[in-house]
Amino acid sequence: MQTKRQTKRKGWTIEPIGRSSLQLRLTAGITTIALLSIGTIGSWTTWKMRKMLVVDHQQEMQQITGHLSRQLVTTAPAQWQSHIAEWASPNLWVGVKQPNGKLMQAGKLTSFAKNTSQAAVIAGETSIEMTPDALSMLPIGTTVQRVNGRQLVCDRQLLRQSGQLVGELYLARDITHDYDVLSMLVNQLLFGTVLALLPIAALMAMYIRQVLSPLRRVNQLAVAQAEQMPLGAVASPVSLEVPREVAGLVQVMSSLSAHLSETGEKQRDFTNSLSHELRTSFCLVQGYLKSTLRRGDNLTPAQREALEIAASEVDRMVELLQDLLDLGRSYSGETAYSLKPVMLNDLVETALRVADPQGNRVKLEAKTLVVVQAEAKALHRVILHLLKNAVQFSEPDQPVVVQLTQTGNRALIQVSDQGCGIAAADQARLFEPFYRVEQSRCRATGGMGLGLAIVKSLVEAMEGTVSVLSQPGAGSTFTVELQADLVLDSP
Repeated sequence: MQTKRQTKRKGWTIEPIGRSSLQLRLTAGITTIALLSIGTIGSWTTWKMRKMLVVDHQQEMQQITGHLSRQLVTTAPAQWQSHIAEWASPNLWVGVKQPNGKLMQAGKLTSFAKNTSQAAVIAGETSIEMTPDALSMLPIGTTVQRVNGRQLVCDRQLLRQSGQLVGELYLARDITHDYDVLSMLVNQLLFGTVLALLPIAALMAMYIRQVLSPLRRVNQLAVAQAEQMPLGAVASPVSLEVPREVAGLVQVMSSLSAHLSETGEKQRDFTNSLSHELRTSFCLVQGYLKSTLRRGDNLTPAQREALEIAASEVDRMVELLQDLLDLGRSYSGETAYSLKPVMLNDLVETALRVADPQGNRVKLEAKTLVVVQAEAKALHRVILHLLKNAVQFSEPDQPVVVQLTQTGNRALIQVSDQGCGIAAADQARLFEPFYRVEQSRCRATGGMGLGLAIVKSLVEAMEGTVSVLSQPGAGSTFTVELQADLVLDSP
């Protein structure tokens, strides 16, 4: 049976992982920290590698500038063009601006055109023209400039001979391709790391679930104790391997569980012993009272009335003590029935004659004969309890209807009345021992709140279920569901 998406399995309650789950919080927290760490490390690595790339190119550019500037200052300006062409390359532009503004240059930054985006090609940004005006804006020394979306390492040095300015040396190298390759490698590394994080997160979730399993079993033990389930259905926390941080909690939980179990056992033993002793005594009193009434021809009317009241109260007390004994046996697991086919129609008619001696309150509705797997005496008590409740908690002029139906291998017994009904808050606890609805279940109109608890224990002992459907002011319907049987044993 599933309630609130909980699954019962071997006495354990397995709850789905919700937002309040410690396992979900730990997994999400660790995964988030891992993502942030990877993002931070990736960003720092990208920045560091780009910086190293720029530094390498700057150092190389400074070496070229140093060699070339020494050649230029030691030769005549007429030979500069040959020196410039010697150092220039398809990816390295070299230029010298003389004091008169004339620019000598070699090399052209067009080799990266094949690596340029389609948009840049259409826009005509496949080459970079180095004009004297643009060169004059470059700072002295080695710098990184972004021109038309390209990354360039530029160097500007002043050429002096004997302290006199003879020209300015300019160098420019495109490192965009190196930038793009580095960025692609970093992005692939980050993408692969994020993909690897998914199975890592799954493994972390499994590991965290395993780590939290002792707490989960302690919780199952607490739920089992709260629901009064047999403690043997859940492993004792003493036998669990628990972390040191929760060992004290587990020990206290174990002691509390053992204490509650021992207390409950002692309470049941005391109740059973007391009920048995009191029932024996009251049965003797009951016998003497009935014997006196049978032979009391010389009793006055007042004496006979007093004895009849006393006998009635003794009968009620004997019935109560018997209910307590039966309830104690059911909780102790001593109630074990040998189920046999029982003609339900005949059993209900017998109970009707007891609950409604006049025959004018209770009506039986059964279109077919219904046979169930049950224990006849126990089922008779169940039906009698339900009928007495229905008659007792409805007005004398209101009918009580008993319906017998069969669907497949299941048989239903429905007892309906038109009484005051039961509130939804009370229906959840209606089958608990000694629980009474305050509006109607009192000493003046009802019993001690054991009848429905007895009904539930007897029905469950016969592998059936009992439920109630009720609305205040509209009456109540109690439904007993048992296993149907189509064949009666031969007499």
